[in-house]
Amino acid sequence: MTSPQYINNATIIGASPGTSPSDLNPGSSGVNFNQPDASVIIPFTPGTTPIIVQVSVPNTNTNVNQTTVIITAPNGTVIVNAVSPLGTNSVTQFPLVPLPENSTITITFQTNNGSPPQNVTISVIACYTPSSATTIMTTGTVPPSVTGSTPTLTISSSTTVVTTGPGEIFQSIIRPSQFIRHFLNADE
Repeated sequence: MTSPQYINNATIIGASPGTSPSDLNPGSSGVNFNQPDASVIIPFTPGTTPIIVQVSVPNTNTNVNQTTVIITAPNGTVIVNAVSPLGTNSVTQFPLVPLPENSTITITFQTNNGSPPQNVTISVIACYTPSSATTIMTTGTVPPSVTGSTPTLTISSSTTVVTTGPGEIFQSIIRPSQFIRHFLNADE
């Protein structure tokens, strides 16, 4: 959780043409903006509902002395509008719940001299919660039968169903060839 998420899909407003989202990544020299009201817009990756922990400008060689983070839901509702304490570039006041899928983060900067932000890198640290999953575990000695135009797995012995909730992951890997071979040879 302490490693920053590298940004590859940001929209950079107020920078020179040819500036790339990878220029925002920690460890790079950063983005030099040419407008004082510059901003960076980062969409959440589709299918994710992150819990944001921290958004910061980690580069110490910058004139940015305050950062504002606005998180907007897909319907336009502002979920978070947080400002770092003056003299810092780290925002940590986020809700401890997953944010809506397809939300966006907009980051703006205040500089110590009123000029455009220079050498800006961005670190976004978040926890990504898995979507709810249902895992079905079967037990028994009778081979399953597959029926219908859309195959349905039927077990003629006891079945146990385990549902895992958000934040819990149960992973089971069955190779199709092993599954088919095991149950096709069960009658032998």
